[in-house]
Amino acid sequence: MESDHAFPAAAAPPILVPELRDYHQINAELVRRLNLGERHIRLEGVAGHRLLVWRISGDWQALIEIEGNTGPELAAELDAPGLTVVCRGSAADGAGRGLAAGRLVVGGAAGAAGGYFQRGGLIVALGDVGPRAGLAQCGGDLVLFGKVGALAGERQTGGRLFYKQGCTGPHAGHGRRAGRLIALPAEQLLAANLDPDESRVIAAALGLANRFFSPA
Repeated sequence: MESDHAFPAAAAPPILVPELRDYHQINAELVRRLNLGERHIRLEGVAGHRLLVWRISGDWQALIEIEGNTGPELAAELDAPGLTVVCRGSAADGAGRGLAAGRLVVGGAAGAAGGYFQRGGLIVALGDVGPRAGLAQCGGDLVLFGKVGALAGERQTGGRLFYKQGCTGPHAGHGRRAGRLIALPAEQLLAANLDPDESRVIAAALGLANRFFSPA
C-alpha cells in the first residue's frame, strides 16, 4: 500500500483533452508535465476517452485529477508508486486493469472487470461497479464501497478485495485459488475483524474518499 501524499493546489493550466483527442498524445503530455516536476495535473473535458494514464511508469510524486467520465481501461498497467489518479466521474470497463503500483480512485460508477489482473497498488471505487470486479486479481488492494456486480473476485490468485456485506452479486470468488475476499460491515467499516495492515488499507481508502469527495 502506498503512503499518503500531500499535493499542492493545481497552478498550471489543465490538459484540455478534447484538443488532443488521441490517448497517445494525452498520455505523452501527462508524462512531459510530470517530468517537469508538476505535482497536480488536471485533465478537463473528458468524455469517454479510453486508455487515459495508460502504461505510465515512473517515480514521480503527483496527483492527476480527471474531470468527466472516462472510457475503458483508465490507468491500465499504471506502475508509478507515487501517483494518485482521481476520476471525478464514472469509468468504463477495465479501470485499473493490470495496475502494478499507484492509487486509482473512481468517484462514480465503474463498468465491468474493474481491477482485472491487478498486480499491486490500491484501487478504490466509491460508486457501484459492474460484474467481475477483481477478475484474476493477483496482488494489490481493491476496495469497493458501492454495490458490486456478479462474480467479484473471479479466478483471484492473490491480493485483497474488500466489499460491503450484502452489496455483492452472486458467485463472488468463483474459481478463486488464493488471495482474500473480505466482507466489511455496512456500518463502521473500520470496526471489522481486520488485521492491522488491512485496517490501514481501509483507513487509506476512506481518507482518499473524504479528501476528494463527500465524506464517506
